[in-house]
Amino acid sequence: MKEKPDEESTERVTGSMSRRGFITAAGIVAVGGVLAGGAIASVTGAKEAAPGTPPPLPWPWLKMDPMEAGKRTFHNYHAKGG
Repeated sequence: MKEKPDEESTERVTGSMSRRGFITAAGIVAVGGVLAGGAIASVTGAKEAAPGTPPPLPWPWLKMDPMEAGKRTFHNYHAKGG
């Protein structure tokens, strides 16, 4: 009687991958990416941004009329070929 081939040999021959194999490979890649990112950050001396006040805007805050903004948006959309 012929033996049933194991999953690895079938995978090599047909090129298909099982769900379990795919999830394992994806996990390995994800963990490798996290470790590589941490290593690069430690070598380059990258630091996390400290929370604080945001920088001032380069323009003053203006009150807008919602209807006028809607009209301009509508006309601009069609004028640009949208």
